[in-house]
Amino acid sequence: MMKSRRAISEIFATLMLLGITAIGSVMLASLVQGSGISSQDSNTQRNNVASYAIRLIGYDTRDSNDLLGITTLDNKFDQRICTIACNITPNNTPQNSGTEFVVLQIQNTSPDLVYLEGVQINNVLHTWDTSTGGRSLDASANDFTGKYPQNGKFSILSASGLVQKNDNTLSEDEQVRVVVKLSKDLSTDVSLTKPILIQIDFGGARTSDHVILSGEIR
Repeated sequence: MMKSRRAISEIFATLMLLGITAIGSVMLASLVQGSGISSQDSNTQRNNVASYAIRLIGYDTRDSNDLLGITTLDNKFDQRICTIACNITPNNTPQNSGTEFVVLQIQNTSPDLVYLEGVQINNVLHTWDTSTGGRSLDASANDFTGKYPQNGKFSILSASGLVQKNDNTLSEDEQVRVVVKLSKDLSTDVSLTKPILIQIDFGGARTSDHVILSGEIR
């Protein structure tokens, strides 16, 4: 009798363990399904990867000459990065009371071609200046024909050389310099050593966001 009771107890214990395991499996499957992990398609995964496709390698926001080593790309020595205070003749060079420049050096770290669709600086959108395509960058004198981008716009240079790109695409691992002429619509001038919010739109699920400092080079 004792042996019979012990055998029945062992059977009940085994059945209980099997039941607990089955319930746990169902709960885990429900959690995974609810998280969306199992339902992500290849496009969603690709977009998530693309969110990190742009890497900021360096920048120059100095109140100085030859920004990021680019001859003739000079800001005025006035202890600020001029925007709204230079809104009367914003498309002039900084020496002639136009808005000033910042230069970003970026790299496409994704395996795909990306489009540099816009650069937001302190939440103000700057777009690609198509008139600069194929022209040599020269900001030594006032110009409105594409030698440098107009206010609120940017042009794209290769990692070396002064010819501005004909398009706004970045191929795999390509490094470029983005010359931004600040918009007159920025609500305040940027004092030196103050943070600047940079948001680069390249067609990914999210922008590539960075905080840099005015008045420095990296």
